[in-house]
Formats: sequence, structure tokens, C-alpha cells
Amino acid sequence: MKTLTSTIATLTILSGFAFAGGDIDPVEPQLEIPVMEEISEDYFYLGLGYSYLQMNNAAAAGDITGNAVTVLAGYSFNKYIALEGRYTATVGDLDVDNGPDTGDISNIALYVKPQYSIDSFKLYALLGYGQVSYDNGVTDYSEDGFQWGLGASFAATESIDIFVDYTRLYDDDNFDGLISQDVTVDAVTVGVNYNF
Repeated sequence: MKTLTSTIATLTILSGFAFAGGDIDPVEPQLEIPVMEEISEDYFYLGLGYSYLQMNNAAAAGDITGNAVTVLAGYSFNKYIALEGRYTATVGDLDVDNGPDTGDISNIALYVKPQYSIDSFKLYALLGYGQVSYDNGVTDYSEDGFQWGLGASFAATESIDIFVDYTRLYDDDNFDGLISQDVTVDAVTVGVNYNF
């Protein structure tokens, strides 16, 4: 009897193992793939920069140069086009070749900004309209017209861009009656933008 009980117990255990494998599909591990959040291509930005301004008329006053601060605000509609406004004003005394080192130069402008990105770098142009003012300490002169520029920026972080650009602020043969010969006003700017 003891042998029969052992045999039945053994068969019961073995039959359990036979059915345990069955037709159960193997369980595959579920991998969660993180969804990358798309970075918006339209954003508002503010910037601050240092500008070196030069007003040139070799036939009359020679070069007039000065150090300036530039503040800017812009809106990037997509990765190819933005709209940007800038205000630049000299700080401290001007350096005048043929006259006293006094006065101020300022510029206010609105630009359309075509741009093209290559990895962390962005190349851009500035095309717009602005007004340059020159105060020689006695009289304030100003001229407005087409302005253009070229520049590049580097994305230091997701929110901060470092930029450098050259802008031709004025190029004509008269500056508000002050100088009758060809006058050019240029700016070279280095600065930082914060993207919101």
C-alpha cells in the first residue's frame, strides 16, 4: 500500500510539471521610450551688448568713434525668420579726430532677421529701417534710412545665445546738413540674448 501511495504521489507531481509548461506565451518586458519634448521654434528674446560705433567722413571731420550699449528685443517666428528692434547709445566721450571729444551717437532701428542654423551656430542678416542721431555738444543732427547687417550667434545653453554682428547704420552723401560729403556710420556689436 505504501508503494502504491508513493507511485500515485509521484505521478501527480510529474503530471503537474507536464501541464505547467502548457501553451503560455512568454512575457516580454515592456520598455518605456521617453518622448522628447519638441523645442519651440517661435520664441521671444531680449538682449544686451557692447557696440563700437564709427562715423566716418575723411574729407570733413575724419573719424568719430565711441563705445556704446545696445539693448534689443525680438521675436523668432520660426527657425528661418525673426523680427528685431534695437536701440544703441554711446556712453562716455566720443573720440573725434578733428574736434573736441564731446557729443553722443545713438541709433534706433527695426530689422527683419533672416537666419539659418547649423548645429549650435546661427548665421543671420539684419535688414531694416532706422534713425541715427549725432549730437556734437551744440546741435543734434539725425538721419533715417535703410540699414543692414550680418552676424552669427552660438547657443551656449538652451536659453542663452552669444552673438557678434556688423551693422551699416548709414551710408549717404549728406548727414542732416552737417557734412555734405559721403558719410558712413557702422557698428560692431558683441552681446548676449536670453530666449524665453
